[in-house]
Amino acid sequence: MNMPDRACRGSTPGGADGIQAAVYTRWHQLSVPLAFALAAGGFMLVVFNRGPVLWAAIVALAGLLVPPLVAFKGFPTRNRVTVMPDGLVFSRRAPVAFADLTRWGTDDFLKLVRPGRPTLLVSPVDAPNRERLLREFQAALQAWQKRQPAGTEPARRTHFYGSTGARLVGAVITALGVGAAIMALNLREPSVPLAIVGGLGALFGLAMLAGKRV
Repeated sequence: MNMPDRACRGSTPGGADGIQAAVYTRWHQLSVPLAFALAAGGFMLVVFNRGPVLWAAIVALAGLLVPPLVAFKGFPTRNRVTVMPDGLVFSRRAPVAFADLTRWGTDDFLKLVRPGRPTLLVSPVDAPNRERLLREFQAALQAWQKRQPAGTEPARRTHFYGSTGARLVGAVITALGVGAAIMALNLREPSVPLAIVGGLGALFGLAMLAGKRV
C-alpha cells in the first residue's frame, strides 16, 4: 500500500520526531492465553496418564514459554511510528492509511483494524509517548475525517475489555486455572505452588470475565 504523497511530507519514519513503540499483531497477543492453555492442558495430560509430577511441571513450563518466545523473538516488534495527515508510517513495516481503517481502540494498545489485513497493536515504550501517540493519532484521524466527502463511513472506536470476545477468553482461562489447581491438590503428592499458579490464572480469567481491565 502506498500512502498519499501529502502523508509523507515533512517527516520520515526513522526521524527524530517519530515515536518509539512496539507493534504487535493478533498472533503476538494470542500467544499469551495460548501459553496458559498449553501449560494447563499439558500438565493435566501428564497427570491424567499418571506421569511423574516433575515431567508435568516441565511440560507446563514449556507450554508457558514456547508460544510467547516464538511470537516475540521470531517476529520482532520494535518500530518508530510517525503520525501523518493521512495515516501512520512505521520504520519496519508498511504504513497504515486512515482510509483503510474500519475500527480502532485504545484499551491497552492503539488497535488498528483493517479488513483483509493483520490487526496491528501499537504500544509506545512509556506513558509520555503513549499519551503523545494517542493525542496525535486522534487529532490526525478527526482532521482527516472532516476532509472526506459527506456520507463517508468513519472508522468505529471499539473496546476490548467487557466485549464478548474478552469474556470468552476470561471464561477459558478461568476454567483452565481452576482445573489445574484442583489437579495439583489431588495429586499423590499435592503441589501447593502449582495450585497457587492455577489459582492466580483463574483470578486473571475472572477479572476478564467480569469485564475488568487487566
